[in-house]
This record gives sequence, structure tokens and C-alpha cells, in this order.
Amino acid sequence: TLFPYTTLFRSLKRDGRSAVLLLDEAQALPDASLEAIRLFGNLETESSKLLQVVLFGQPELDVRLQADQLRQLRQRITFSYRLRPLLRDETRAYLEHRLHVSGYRGATLFGGLALRLLWRASRGIPRLINVLAQKCLMLAYGRGVRRIDSTLVRLAVRDTDDARRGALVRWWPLLLLLGAALTYGVWS
Repeated sequence: TLFPYTTLFRSLKRDGRSAVLLLDEAQALPDASLEAIRLFGNLETESSKLLQVVLFGQPELDVRLQADQLRQLRQRITFSYRLRPLLRDETRAYLEHRLHVSGYRGATLFGGLALRLLWRASRGIPRLINVLAQKCLMLAYGRGVRRIDSTLVRLAVRDTDDARRGALVRWWPLLLLLGAALTYGVWS
């Protein structure tokens, strides 16, 4: 029954406060839990909602919400936002911010090529950026180095299932080979 919650939410509203339910990884919730969330979302006074519900989830949440049995919940969604991948400069700023918040105040840790490889391999996805950066930092610590280079990023990418390995392709040998072939073709 929702009665005890209704009383609590009405009391909060009378005190000028709002109740907000924040749920992360919502794509993993069973259908019964999503239905319960829908019912909680129905709690309202004559003029306003008693509970705001915010769902955070992976792209799989969008797929789940398309199911027929979740139609009523889907129809109650008033705002939806999909986080776009970060650009390379945003990735640099994001890493610097995360390092600063953690207490780091030293020189830049990620070299230019290392940052570019990390950004490509992560596809700008913040969660993947975090995973790869953490692995790079652990590798640097283990090796006793103070700067993340492309070698460490390559090792981190190889150790991360969802990282894009195509980002590690070294184009200069291919271009050198192509140039040699063209030169040989012109001079023979």
C-alpha cells in the first residue's frame, strides 16, 4: 500500500520541501520495480506531484522502456536526455577536473598522444574514460613513472573489453609502405 508514503510526501510538501527519488542503473530494474515506480509517480495533490522520479541508465533503458508492459511508465516521462560522448578537449578537461577533485595538483599526467588514444578508444564515453584512466594510472604507479604515455594507454585498452582497439592502429607504417609502393611504381 502507498498510504504511509503518501502521508510522508504530503507532510514534506506542506513544509515546502520536495521528495525526489533518484535511481541509477535503472535498466537493471525488474519490470515489477518499474511498475512500482510508476505507481509512486501517481501520487499527487490537486495542484502538484508529491514525488519526482529521476531514472539514470545505460542506453538499454531506452530499449526496456519501449516494451508494451511499460507503456504507462513511458507515457509519464516528461523529460529525457541522452548524454553525448565527450569531444577530445572535453575529455582532457574532464580528466583534469577528476584529477583535481581527487587532490592531484601536479603537472599534466596525460601526454597529447596518450590523451588522443584514450579519447578514441573510449569513444568519449565518460564511464570508459574513467576505466581507462584508472588503468593507466595504476600502470604508471606500477612502473614508477609520473606521466601517462601512449604505451600505457595501449596496455589499458588491450585490458578493457569495451574499448575500441581500432584507436591503437599506427597509421605511419601504413603510410610509409604506401609511399614506398607509390615511389617504386613511379621509378620503375
